[in-house]
Amino acid sequence: MKKTIILTFAVLLAGLFVASCDKIEEGEYLKNPNNSQPTPADTTGQKTLLRKVLILDFTGHKCGNCPKGHKIITSLEGTYHDAVVPVAIHCSNFAKPEEGTAFATDFRTEEGNYMLNNMYIEQIPSGLVNTLLPSAISDVPTEWAAQFAEYVNIEPELSLEVVPSVANGSMSSNVKLTAETVCSRKLSLCVYVVEDNIISGQLDYDSDPSIIEDYVHNHVFRMSFNGALGESVKDNTEEMAKGATIEKSYSKAIKPEWNISNCKVVAFVYDSDTKEVLQAEMVGISQ
Repeated sequence: MKKTIILTFAVLLAGLFVASCDKIEEGEYLKNPNNSQPTPADTTGQKTLLRKVLILDFTGHKCGNCPKGHKIITSLEGTYHDAVVPVAIHCSNFAKPEEGTAFATDFRTEEGNYMLNNMYIEQIPSGLVNTLLPSAISDVPTEWAAQFAEYVNIEPELSLEVVPSVANGSMSSNVKLTAETVCSRKLSLCVYVVEDNIISGQLDYDSDPSIIEDYVHNHVFRMSFNGALGESVKDNTEEMAKGATIEKSYSKAIKPEWNISNCKVVAFVYDSDTKEVLQAEMVGISQ
């Protein structure tokens, strides 16, 4: 029954969006981001844990098929709200800025370029859903919904608490990881910053005209506190008792072009061996 529901959901989305990709040559999002709705009041006295799902969307403002991926993510947000943790990584020559045009903004980052090369991404849009395994990359956005549904109802093994702040030109984030069951995995932690509501150009083959000068870019990857693939926070398979915690703190300078009021910290923990993302969290930055 579960497989039937997943396949049906994917087929419905496939009917809405025709998936196609722009090939990356050598040398060469939409409004209302993360439409979170308040979690219903807990009348049981017990905390209900939610398995949140990370989507890494490799995209570019000169990629005319990339808005198909943005629309899939927006559709998932409309259904699953804050269980969706999206990161839009602008990379490749499709993200290269062109001064004096609608594509003048440079969304590229060192971490994004690293992932482009080390994930062996050949065309965009491409997505990774709850994994950092290169072989799991999908360049068909309609497949992302089915992959998402495989994870979202699984009880989480871990929880994350993220407390970001801004002071004196720097952004800080405290992250606490808690074992919700006995955990024998090796664990790695990534902590990113993303920004919503950036108005800039986007090529969209489904639009007329195809160049949208006031496109709203959301979930744009801005930086990582601890590297593109994060860092090991548990390097052994010894049991981590239920309730045990790991805490990390980070701080980095803010770049002047960022609108901090639109920025969020994304943290996710993954199995260092299998690369499966076990939990993710996204929290707005308070000033």
